[in-house]
Amino acid sequence: MRRASHSLHILMASALLVCSCGYSSRALLPDHIKKLCIPTFENDTTRYGIEQEATVAVTQAFEDDGRLSVVSEPEADAMLRGVVVGYEKGPLTFDRGESVDEFRVDIIVSIEFEDLREGKVLWKEEAFRAWESYKEGSADGGEEEALKEALATLASDILSRSVEGW
Repeated sequence: MRRASHSLHILMASALLVCSCGYSSRALLPDHIKKLCIPTFENDTTRYGIEQEATVAVTQAFEDDGRLSVVSEPEADAMLRGVVVGYEKGPLTFDRGESVDEFRVDIIVSIEFEDLREGKVLWKEEAFRAWESYKEGSADGGEEEALKEALATLASDILSRSVEGW
């Protein structure tokens, strides 16, 4: 009886492992995609130059990763298009006197990853977002440094979504 109960427990545990959900690092990209074009992002915000900063950050993330070569459009198997649709700065935390203690910068982009050979969009996200906090007038670089860090996070997340599927 004990042996049958033990076998039943093992069988149930095995079934749970097979049926359970989890994250996968399977490749999202078809095998033929080796080269990627990243045109300069568009800017739908009032912040001058943010499209250049976003493009550089995303391009650098793909180049550092090395799984896809970043090339010009005629050579590309896929294209990653982006539009900076939001740049927001606002209070994050307050001190006891109700003055802003910490600020937050948010950057929001619309992203589309297209397989140029097959002519189909592999993924699209209308509001891909990253943010970072900072203290006004701090020696750490303030808003500009926070934006740079938010862009690095955004670029890393776009890379992961593109090549790993999450």
